[in-house]
Amino acid sequence: VAAIELEYHHDEQGNRLNYNHELRMVGISNVISGLTGGYTGSYIFSQSIFCLRAGITSPAAGYILAATEFVVLVLPFNVFAYIPNFF
Repeated sequence: VAAIELEYHHDEQGNRLNYNHELRMVGISNVISGLTGGYTGSYIFSQSIFCLRAGITSPAAGYILAATEFVVLVLPFNVFAYIPNFF
């Protein structure tokens, strides 16, 4: 909710975040995630706000993110084993 409040105003280009669309997509993704045994969350807002601030208006950013996550998921080795563990 704090992320929504931070982005209530227009960005530099005059774009506004469509809150109804964002909340609908978060709800749908949470239902699908819950039905398939995944984790639910609202991190999608962070991605939307990042894209809005960066001036990215094309849906290609979402497709690229989804494709990257899919590739990481189907790789035959654990990608996270190569990321340093600082905790």
